[in-house]
Amino acid sequence: MLDPFGREAKAIVREFGGIEPLLKRIAKYVGIESALRRVEVLDLEEIPEDILNMSDHDDIMTFYALLGALAFSPYGIEMELVRRSNVRIYMERIKRSGSASGLTIPLEPTKSSDIPGRDRAILEKTLHGEIGEEEREKHRLKYRIKLSSFLRLWEGSLKEVYVRKGYAYLTEEQALKLWEKAFERNLERSINLLYEIRDELPGYYGQLYERLSELARERFKERLGKFSGKAQPLRFELFPPCVKEALKGVPSGLRNYAITVLLTSFLSYARICPNPPKRDIRIKDCISDLGVIENEILPVIIEAGNRCKPPLFEDQPHEIKNIWYHLGFGLTDKPSLEDSGNSTWYFPPNCDKIRANAPQLCKPDRHCRSIKNPLTYYLRRLYIENRSKSPQNEEGGEENG
Repeated sequence: MLDPFGREAKAIVREFGGIEPLLKRIAKYVGIESALRRVEVLDLEEIPEDILNMSDHDDIMTFYALLGALAFSPYGIEMELVRRSNVRIYMERIKRSGSASGLTIPLEPTKSSDIPGRDRAILEKTLHGEIGEEEREKHRLKYRIKLSSFLRLWEGSLKEVYVRKGYAYLTEEQALKLWEKAFERNLERSINLLYEIRDELPGYYGQLYERLSELARERFKERLGKFSGKAQPLRFELFPPCVKEALKGVPSGLRNYAITVLLTSFLSYARICPNPPKRDIRIKDCISDLGVIENEILPVIIEAGNRCKPPLFEDQPHEIKNIWYHLGFGLTDKPSLEDSGNSTWYFPPNCDKIRANAPQLCKPDRHCRSIKNPLTYYLRRLYIENRSKSPQNEEGGEENG
């Protein structure tokens, strides 16, 4: 298997009746150690041949086992470990195959007639006798891709590639770079989908996540705090557009939804428990006193409410009790930590619910692509920013989100 998100992989998933039946089958047949071998390749000088030569079905099952585990920690160090290790595996397979057939990006082999001879001679340095064959091979424009598809993935300058008649022409290195970006986006898309059903996944995936987390903590121990997905001070500039709109204050018809439903749930989870292991968690499972709520979260909620027209808490003073109710403390304005669990700590509503109930709040930006929940938007922004600050020699170069 050259691409776990390509046509062949999708056909295998359909054989099992879809992603959920596949994940249930995996839990019965794939050992945890078998799945973890895929991430352990990062510490090996060479990838074991049995991993490189896996059957398509075994490959999909071990890879999707890791995706199921990542549903418990989107945009954490675990995802970083899975991404890097599997990019290495699939990249090596693609290089060995010498073919782009079956990849998620629509690459075509370049024909000799596609590029004028003079352009090819300049770009591929065919007239440079001092350049060896191996070096010349690096400059060869092996693939082309329609410019519309190329621009959706390429994050560099157009000056870096040869463009002619609606196609971008790529060296093998450029094609692999484009594939890697497609792989990362597909990985994120899959994890965001699985995040919504993680409470229904077999216990196997929670166990696999715990083992995966151990390996990730060891691998990234020197910079664990950067994209760990653990509680940290709020980064308002990284909030999703809908939350930023709620913070500005809203008209009367939107006030209760924007402030009490969206803002209260988002701020509390983002600050206290951004990567909750399950949906029925309580605030007292995450903090030992109410200081973080009273000093950091509640003032922001009240300030946003006061910006509404008319001000929410002047117009509806009882709504402060509803805030505590949505935080899981029951209908009260003087809670104690022990009251946590008297009601449900509401999870941030999904994007489709926000669009349905408060479409005025939904103003998507480029980071909203593939995102299903405002909380995963925030986790993704944190992940991208912190990863970009990693030492450049971590993977031989700086990455873009």
